Amino acid sequence: MKSSNIKLVLLFVSIALISSGCIGVNREFKNIRTQILDNLDDDFDRKMEFSVGPVGFFLASQFVKFADTEENIDQILSKVKNVHIGIYDRLSSFSKPSLSLLRSITNSIVKEDWKSLVKSIDGNELVGVYVKDQNLEDIEEIFIVTLTNDELVLVKLQGSLGSIIEIIVRNHGHEFRIAENS
Repeated sequence: MKSSNIKLVLLFVSIALISSGCIGVNREFKNIRTQILDNLDDDFDRKMEFSVGPVGFFLASQFVKFADTEENIDQILSKVKNVHIGIYDRLSSFSKPSLSLLRSITNSIVKEDWKSLVKSIDGNELVGVYVKDQNLEDIEEIFIVTLTNDELVLVKLQGSLGSIIEIIVRNHGHEFRIAENS
């Protein structure tokens, strides 16, 4: 009897992991990554690249219900469908953050039907935030690019992002903190 229960649990866990999207990033993420790397004159080493799909987020939202976490984290996690993350160590620093470099990165992402939302250069850090140019009333996809002296970080988030913002505003109001340089 115990053997069949163990087999059933292992089968469930295996199905959950296979269907969660934890295997690798999707083709669009790979295309954007390749285009960005082609625009940089630096060498990179892939430190980490993975994705988590709907089943993974469902399991995480169920787990945090029982954990001592911030209010409504389970609701926020339930609104996320998929996340792709790539972290790449920067082996050389030939490409300096500049408007022309940011423009090149933006042009490569725009080719994939993304629209620029935020672009920032602060010292040696370059940040670009892009949204999918399909439904601007309820943002469902966001792509973030961060380049520093040490690494390149790419994040693609899919889900009901408008609902996530509503949950955050409902729970925290419009408390915005502005970081100051010390």
